[in-house]
Amino acid sequence: MKRRELGHSTCPIDRSLSEVGDTWTLQILRDAMHGVTRFTDFNKQIGVASNILSARLQKLVAVGIFEIHESTLGNSHEYVLTEKGRDFHTVLSALRQWGQKHLFEDDEPMNRVIDARTGQPPRPLSLTAEDGRELSPDDLLLVQSRAADPIEKATPIDTPRRRQA
Repeated sequence: MKRRELGHSTCPIDRSLSEVGDTWTLQILRDAMHGVTRFTDFNKQIGVASNILSARLQKLVAVGIFEIHESTLGNSHEYVLTEKGRDFHTVLSALRQWGQKHLFEDDEPMNRVIDARTGQPPRPLSLTAEDGRELSPDDLLLVQSRAADPIEKATPIDTPRRRQA
């Protein structure tokens, strides 16, 4: 079965997945957030075939997540995160925190991140309302508008949750 193209969907999750929605890409971005910039270093860290790594890096450059800079080491280049790429750290942090909470037994070794300044782990991420309430999936409704329009112009989308409300 052929996977449908997600790049023109009205859903931001679909569009995000079209750019970064595979295991290799997420691992590349994870390692880039920790300072990896060179092809050979990505290859060593991830252990992916060179042709796959090359294709993923080319795509990440094409969609504006990486820029290519000349390396200070001579005849090679480095993949440097753009602002768009650096903004992805929150998504990776959310995945990390979800994995820490749900995918490890107490006695298993686990990689963690800590604040370099304080040595403490970051607070758990949560989705909050304008008034500071923590939001669950039950608190959210799906609406649609043009990206530039104010939210007040949004139209509710018919979903099972909306039909129950």
